[in-house]
Amino acid sequence: MLNLSPRPRNRLYTDLNSYTQFFGYVLGGRLIDSKKDIERFEHELRLRFSSRHAICVSQCRIGIYFAVKALIKPGQEVILSPYTIADVINMVIFAGGRPVFADVDRSTCNISAMDVEGLITANTGAVLITHLHGVAAEAHRIKEICDRANIPMIEDCAQSFGVKEQGKPVGTIGEVGIFSLEMHKNLPTWRGGVVVTQRDDVMEKIQAESQNFSTSPLPLIFTKLKSGLKHDLVTSPIFFPLIYPILRFSLLKNVEAINKTTRRKPQESEAASELPDVYKSYYTSFQARIGLSQLKQVDTNIEKRIEYGRMYHEGLKDIDELILPPLQADKSITYLWYPLQCPDREALRTFMFKHGRDVALGHFINNADTPKFEEFYRDCPNARQVAQDLLYLPTYPSYSRRDVEKNIEVIRLYFNSQAKKMESEKIKPEKVLLNS
Repeated sequence: MLNLSPRPRNRLYTDLNSYTQFFGYVLGGRLIDSKKDIERFEHELRLRFSSRHAICVSQCRIGIYFAVKALIKPGQEVILSPYTIADVINMVIFAGGRPVFADVDRSTCNISAMDVEGLITANTGAVLITHLHGVAAEAHRIKEICDRANIPMIEDCAQSFGVKEQGKPVGTIGEVGIFSLEMHKNLPTWRGGVVVTQRDDVMEKIQAESQNFSTSPLPLIFTKLKSGLKHDLVTSPIFFPLIYPILRFSLLKNVEAINKTTRRKPQESEAASELPDVYKSYYTSFQARIGLSQLKQVDTNIEKRIEYGRMYHEGLKDIDELILPPLQADKSITYLWYPLQCPDREALRTFMFKHGRDVALGHFINNADTPKFEEFYRDCPNARQVAQDLLYLPTYPSYSRRDVEKNIEVIRLYFNSQAKKMESEKIKPEKVLLNS
């Protein structure tokens, strides 16, 4: 079963066009830059989401900032999940809101509708839900709760482009939906995001504020491009078989100098009371051209990820120690990764590496427990447990069915070995008694 050159835990959705568009823009495209490509891309997104408005922004988190600022009054509370990147919470603060943490549901890792309902007060300005890992977050149920209280619902769909709930695309169920176009997502334009809404007043506020954004995005995009190129080379079929044995050795032998280079750490803003200038950049025409190209295969890629998610579910559903995401056949789960919860994820990951597999630990934390947000502390035991237990299994389209099957085989082997170990420990005392 040992395989020292599996497919990597993650591959980007970038292609040659992603690189050539950037360099073409840098070498001369800016001289004839036109907003027509952005308008075309936004038009295609409006059609896809049957939305009145779609506007591309420099980052998904900026879209969250715009949405919150457009919908709340300064000082109002925004209910959201603590299990997310810190900058989602920062954007709420920058927009004048006060975060209120609602715990998550263990199986979906998404914000709990029941917790949301119990936290609404007269000072609640909005509810911000996150559809994490490509798993829909009970948006219709939470929207009903919000409607009864006359509170707007914002949808963070950074990881869930293409997800539907009850046949409706996420991002279009609440007042505003925000999607990420960052390089690790399934519709990547290096950086960027898109905001969709039916409300004219919200879009007018977003357009008015974004007109003041004039920072060139190229240095930030170039940083992403360098990171993406490194990632693409390291995980390529040519180099990964040579690199994986090093990664495997460093993890098994705890070589921190190498291990720390493989941990993903989301970009985070510095502490501030308002939006830092570094975020005040704009979306470019070459990014829109990449997005238009990527749209052509996004649905095919989603189908492949759903197939792999079903395989994991069927192969692991009888292991009582695991918490799996619910299985749905309505595209309410599209598995950007397969989020697996295991009581001792470090031990399982180590076992998988010993057997020649490549998987990743979940990199989000429970922000309700961090000193940075201690002012907004609220006990969220489910979010705390998810942060400790989550492991990512690969689902990207160029991953293979055989690699999914091998991951399942090794996970089952791990739990079989654990059961045998426990059984042997039960037998030992009995042997001592018999010998005495």
